[in-house]
Amino acid sequence: MERILIVGVNWLGDSLLTTPVFKALKKKFPDSYLGVMVVERVREVFEGNPYIDEVIIFDEGGQQKDFFAKLKFIQLLRKKKFDTVFLIHRSFTRAFICFLAGIDLRIGYRRVKNYFILNKRIKPPKGLVHRQDLYLYLFEKSGIVIEDRLPIFFIPEDVRIKVNKDLELLKKEQAFLIGINPSANWELKRWPGSYFANLADCLVRDFNSAIIFIGTEAQRPLIEEVRAMMSQNSFNYSGKTSLKELGALIQNLRLFISNDSGPAHLAASLEVNTLVIFGPTSAEATAPRGRAVKVVKKNVDCQIPCYRLDCQDNTCLKDLNVDQVYAQAKNILNNG
Repeated sequence: MERILIVGVNWLGDSLLTTPVFKALKKKFPDSYLGVMVVERVREVFEGNPYIDEVIIFDEGGQQKDFFAKLKFIQLLRKKKFDTVFLIHRSFTRAFICFLAGIDLRIGYRRVKNYFILNKRIKPPKGLVHRQDLYLYLFEKSGIVIEDRLPIFFIPEDVRIKVNKDLELLKKEQAFLIGINPSANWELKRWPGSYFANLADCLVRDFNSAIIFIGTEAQRPLIEEVRAMMSQNSFNYSGKTSLKELGALIQNLRLFISNDSGPAHLAASLEVNTLVIFGPTSAEATAPRGRAVKVVKKNVDCQIPCYRLDCQDNTCLKDLNVDQVYAQAKNILNNG
């Protein structure tokens, strides 16, 4: 029996983009044992996936931070006797750990740092490539055919039932639910909070909808700032759900509106109508993959993608006005 390990990436959206590989691997190797090695924050992306046999947590910034903890982890990995590892994550540390764990075939993208650790080195594709296509190319160049590229996220039935029950009253009182995520992992990717407040007011007023803001506990103050600028009522669910519960909540939405961020990818994977606001990042490279995804952005003279964290103008988002985003949201709500 082939024992295959996939070393995943660290972020929610990117992790979701990699999920099609597990189904493809199981189809190619039906009797294989598939493990995925990821950080704690994305554990729930992979838990419950019927194509994955084991989720292994490697937390270099926490549990495996010191030298002896890493040695212990290497011993743990060695006992699992994996034959092959696909290194989606380009970390030298993770590649070296897999080498020391005695995994015979180590497949990853060719880099100077990893050159002598990998024994199957894949040359990355040239030009602008969507992040998912980059991740999947590593497998495709190894003979794995990936027919279905849509990301998948599995939600336990008991979690779905609990969340649906919690939302029952809200769904009875309003025509439908709309989710909004005003945050992102860096500030310049965030559409202005006042714009989100105005948009949310319009959606409550014109569609008799309930606005549910989502985010982490750390993002709660940002969301409260947005809600304080609203004239209509809204609900703050930040920090109130696990990732599985958030997925179940999103499944109850008619529309999810978000900055370019992980939750947008989650909504897309669940085939919920998703409107994603793009600014300094490239939709061509990082837009969520899904059947019900719509991107809204402002064409500006700046070079996109732009990673100037010291940018003072942020015109790519500030010049994208509420009317433009509202028009896209209204079109989705009216046409489904």
